[in-house]
Amino acid sequence: MSTSPVTPAPAAEVSTAARTLRVGLKIDVSAAVLALLFSKVDWGRAAALLVGVHPLALVALLAIYSADRVLMALKWHQLLHVLDTRLSRPAAIRVYYESSFVGFAMPLGGLGPDIVRYLRLRGRAIPSHVTLVSILMERYIGLLATLTLVVVGFAALAAIAPEPALARFARLTAGGALAAAVAAGLALLVPGLRRTARRLLSRSRRIESLLGKHAAAVGAYSSRHGVLAVNFALSVLEQTTPIWSYWIGSRALGTPLPLAVCVAVAPVVVVVSRLPISFGGIGLREGSAAALLVALGYDYSESMVLLMLMFFAFFVSLLPGAVIFKRSASGGGGDEVGNASGSLRVAAPEEERSF
Repeated sequence: MSTSPVTPAPAAEVSTAARTLRVGLKIDVSAAVLALLFSKVDWGRAAALLVGVHPLALVALLAIYSADRVLMALKWHQLLHVLDTRLSRPAAIRVYYESSFVGFAMPLGGLGPDIVRYLRLRGRAIPSHVTLVSILMERYIGLLATLTLVVVGFAALAAIAPEPALARFARLTAGGALAAAVAAGLALLVPGLRRTARRLLSRSRRIESLLGKHAAAVGAYSSRHGVLAVNFALSVLEQTTPIWSYWIGSRALGTPLPLAVCVAVAPVVVVVSRLPISFGGIGLREGSAAALLVALGYDYSESMVLLMLMFFAFFVSLLPGAVIFKRSASGGGGDEVGNASGSLRVAAPEEERSF
C-alpha cells in the first residue's frame, strides 16, 4: 500500500486561513452577544420609544458624531503638518472620512482606518514613514486622552455606584489608569527616555537602517511641546463625544440620563469595546453599556434602544465617507497633494524607493 507525500500548505495560505478564522470568530462573538441582548428586550416598550424620538435631538446626535469625525481629522492633520505641510485641511478631512467608512467594514478594529489612510497617502508624494509616524503619534496621544477620560469616568462611577464592590473596583481601576497615563506621558515628554531608545536602536545597523527615518520623524515632535499640548487637549475634547452622545441620545428618546451617569458609563464602554474579541466592538459595546446602566438602576430595554439609536446615528455620520470613496474609485474628487489618483492600491517598488 503506497502513500503519497502530503504537500504542506504555503505559509501565505495558512496565514490567510488563520486571519479568516479569527474574523469569523469575532463575527460569531458579536452575533451571539447581540442575539442574547436583543432576546431580553421588551420590544413593545422599544417601539414606543422609537416612535417618540425627538427629531431635533436626533439631528443634534448626528451633528456631534459628524463634528467628532472632523475634529479627529484636524488633530491628525496638525501632527502630519509637523513633518509634511503639503496635505490641506479639506484633503485631510476627506481622507479621514473615507478611511473611517472603509475601515469600519474591515475586520481589524481601529487598525482598519489607519491602513486605509496609510495606503491613501502612500501614492500621493508624501513619504510612507511620515504618514506612519503621524498616525502612530496620533494614536499615542489618543491613548493618553483615553486614559485621562478613563480616570474621570471610573472616578465618577465610584461616586455614584450603588454597590460598594462596584465603587471599590471603579476606584482601583481609576488609580491604575492614572498610573498608566503618567507613565505614558513621561515616555513622551522626558528627553532622556527618547535618547535611551535611540541608543538602543543604533546598536543594530539593520534595525537602524530600517527605522532610522521613522525615529528621526518621531524626534521632530520633541521640540514641539505646544503642538503636542494642543493636540492632547483636542484629543480629550474629541473623546468626550461618547459622553455627549449618551446625554443627547437619551433626550432624543425622552429618557434623559444625568450627565454624571454619562460621564461614568461612556469611558468604561469605550475601553471594553476595544477588546479584540468582537467585530468592531459590536456586542461588547452594547452589552457593557446595558450592564452598567442596569447596575445604576436604569431600565434594560430603554438602555438597549438608546444604544441602537446611537449606533444608527454613528453609522449615518460615516456615509459621507462612502460618497468620497465612490468618487475616488471613479477617478473624481482628487486631493490637493501630489498624485491625485484615488485608487486604494499599494505603491509599486519604484514609487516606494523614490521616497
